[in-house]
Amino acid sequence: MPASKTISLLVVLVVALAVGTFVTQPIAVEATTGSLDKKNKSSFGESSLFGSYGTAGRANGFQSRSVGVANFDGRGGATRTVRINANDGNGGRRLIDLSSVGTYSVNSDGTGVINFLNMNPDGSTSAVTYDFVIRTTESGGGKSKLLASSLEAVQQEPGVTASLVEESLTRRNGVR
Repeated sequence: MPASKTISLLVVLVVALAVGTFVTQPIAVEATTGSLDKKNKSSFGESSLFGSYGTAGRANGFQSRSVGVANFDGRGGATRTVRINANDGNGGRRLIDLSSVGTYSVNSDGTGVINFLNMNPDGSTSAVTYDFVIRTTESGGGKSKLLASSLEAVQQEPGVTASLVEESLTRRNGVR
C-alpha cells in the first residue's frame, strides 16, 4: 500500500476516534454526575404513595398467600388489613387476619421502606419492615411528583407462616 494511502487511512481513523470520544464523553460524564436526573423534573417522594392499594402476597411458593388493602396518606403514614391463607401443618389451611398501622419513606429513585406494626388475632403485635420499589407510575402525587400505580415489596424478617414474604401492591383508582 502506498504511503499516501496509509497516511490518509490513519488520518481518517484518528478523526473518527476523536469524533467518537467527543460525542460520547459528554453523555458518559452527564450520566455519572447525575445531571440526567436534573433534566427529569419528576421525582418520587412520600406523596408518590397516596390512596388505596390492593395487595397480593406470597410466601415460599404456595405455602402461604395473602390478599388485602393498604392505604397511604401521601405524608408517610399507612394502614393495612390483610388475610393470610396458610398451610396449617396438618394438610389443611388456616386463615390469619391482620390489621396494621405504619410509616413509610420514599427515596427520589422510587425505592423505599414501609414499617408496619401488625395487630395479631391473639392480641399480640409484631413489627415488620418491607423494602419496596415503585414499578409503574401515573401523573399526580403533588407538584412534579410521580404517583405510584404499582410496587413490589419484600419483607425483611421471616413472616408468620414462611421465611420469604413478597407483596405486590396496585393502586385502586377512585377508592379513598
